[in-house]
Amino acid sequence: MARRMVVLVIAVLTSAWVYAQSQTVTITEPGIYEIGDLFKSADVVAQVRIVSGDAENYDCAVYKGEVIQSFKGIQSKTIIYFGPFVGHRLGDEYILFLRNVDQPITPKTTATASYGTIHYSKVFNQGYSSMETSYECVFDEEGVLPKCDYAVRVCTDYIKLPKAMSAFPPESNDPPFGCRWVRKTGFLSLLDTLGRPKK
Repeated sequence: MARRMVVLVIAVLTSAWVYAQSQTVTITEPGIYEIGDLFKSADVVAQVRIVSGDAENYDCAVYKGEVIQSFKGIQSKTIIYFGPFVGHRLGDEYILFLRNVDQPITPKTTATASYGTIHYSKVFNQGYSSMETSYECVFDEEGVLPKCDYAVRVCTDYIKLPKAMSAFPPESNDPPFGCRWVRKTGFLSLLDTLGRPKK
């Protein structure tokens, strides 16, 4: 009887080990996207100013933003709720590539806490589909002025831009996660072009 039990235990452990060895894990995020593919993958693409945030009443961080300029999937001047990553600054503007979440998000305590039950959009690609905007003095193009300009921070290790779009600091500088600044006017113009239907 004991021998049968030992054989049975060995058989179970061997089959569990074989099963575990045959499992494959595929990591899909963060992915590397061409900017056009990132645009296609998003339900909403917009320049948004964050007006408030809540990291207490929901299961994840939720921000409330006003759409300044829309490129896809939402009207300008509307309010949008998004998340789930912490670290966005209130009052700042971001270029967001978002995916709509099917189910509304509800506060943990009561349905009327914070923003209440809301429709919510998700920053994806491990946060790289959220790009901060700022005034920066990093544009060192030879013979090109101004050196300071409004800019968008794009992590070019994960989001590939057209070769004609200059990013700073240059790749030889190797900033963390490849996050570089591009001129905001050129970037918004690119998004506007991507958002126009092809004729």
